[in-house]
Amino acid sequence: MSSIRQWIRHARLGGQVLVILPLTAALVANARGHAPPPPNYNPPAVFSNPPAVTNPYLPYGTVQQDVLTGTEGGKAARVVRTRLPGTRSFTVNGQAVQTIIMADSVFQGGQLVEVALDYYAQSDAGDVYYFGEDVNNYRNGHVANHEGSWLYGVHTDKLGIMFPATPSIGQRYRSEDVARITREDDEVVSVSESVTVPAGTYRNCVKVQETLSDGDIEFKVYCPGMGIVQESTVDGRTDLQSHT
Repeated sequence: MSSIRQWIRHARLGGQVLVILPLTAALVANARGHAPPPPNYNPPAVFSNPPAVTNPYLPYGTVQQDVLTGTEGGKAARVVRTRLPGTRSFTVNGQAVQTIIMADSVFQGGQLVEVALDYYAQSDAGDVYYFGEDVNNYRNGHVANHEGSWLYGVHTDKLGIMFPATPSIGQRYRSEDVARITREDDEVVSVSESVTVPAGTYRNCVKVQETLSDGDIEFKVYCPGMGIVQESTVDGRTDLQSHT
């Protein structure tokens, strides 16, 4: 999934199958405050109807389009997140898993800077998995590179976990874990956020801290029935403007 900050990180830079394990057993830091080892979830996930992404905090199965607006680095920022028709198939443990396709179009200062096609599926346990993204980074109206692209089964044998079925404070997981391309460590830091954005006021939301591969920190707020309503970085913030 793209953000203005992630695009800035990409702009600075010039097939396997595995057992997937559900998020319900996510590891947290131990009592002495040590970081947990890489996520290890058990038992293996089951995908009976993967395009039905119905997790209340990330209900992409019913979303048509979300628009977030704000500023980043002193410039106007806009993220347009659109559900595309059709699915893309990936192979997990010999099973064909159909993923939905979300197009993230990122604008900064009125200029298109990135379009990413993100692939998601939901397990029977309710966890939303991330299968990768095809990225076009733009400069002066033209595709400059594809930095940040990765696909499960091509660049990594690890599926990302975009959002857990039952989020709890301290829960940790990785939405991206791709050697030499990207890594993102996520942690649930609140399950009781209240937030007001142009699209409305929402309560009982989940706030997730994202630590990117370059050490930068971002936050996203996920609200029931809506999905992502706010994204913030050290340089700015975007809020949900419209949801259809």
